[in-house]
Amino acid sequence: MLVIEVLNHLQNLTQKHISQAEFARVLDVSPVSINKRIVRNSEIKVSEIELLEKHYGVNLISSSAGDCIEIDHIHINPSCGSGTVVLEDAEVTPIKLGTQLIETVLKVSHPNNLKTFKASGDSMESIIEDGDLLLVDTGRTDFNNGGVFLLTINNDWFIKRLRKRLSGELDVISDNTKYPVETFKPDDDIEIIVKGRVVKNLSRGL
Repeated sequence: MLVIEVLNHLQNLTQKHISQAEFARVLDVSPVSINKRIVRNSEIKVSEIELLEKHYGVNLISSSAGDCIEIDHIHINPSCGSGTVVLEDAEVTPIKLGTQLIETVLKVSHPNNLKTFKASGDSMESIIEDGDLLLVDTGRTDFNNGGVFLLTINNDWFIKRLRKRLSGELDVISDNTKYPVETFKPDDDIEIIVKGRVVKNLSRGL
């Protein structure tokens, strides 16, 4: 949802005028930054929606979308770094996302394939930061056209870019340049499984 859409919808729900200054104060940012985000048609962050809902006592996502779908949140924090080891079955809890939000995500294979994960580490900064909530389409595992993917390497979980060379070698790439590209050969004794494509950073917009 865009910042301006949330502001307008919030006024409809509360039945009162909410200035950009008040809106900014609730989000603990400057009015100037809110104005710039409105001009740029920027999306609002999930964490900001939570602040607004708590302050005004409304439900912005479900009421603005008309209806919601439940998506499984997988309690594995895939690493943007050295890898997340999972020793037992992960806990799964449902979260609700408005269909309006889902409709803005392009090329989703099917809503039932959507899961959310919380990122861990800094290797994918600045597009993904530690603690960001990621929407992953588990039905999309083809990485020939680029993108950011959820994958396992010998059962350790990662969020990385992938690039396959003509030689068959696979580059596992971090956006943070302090982390070198890791290259794996087809005959390496390593199991790499692509679990899905990151289609949206719900915390900041990907």
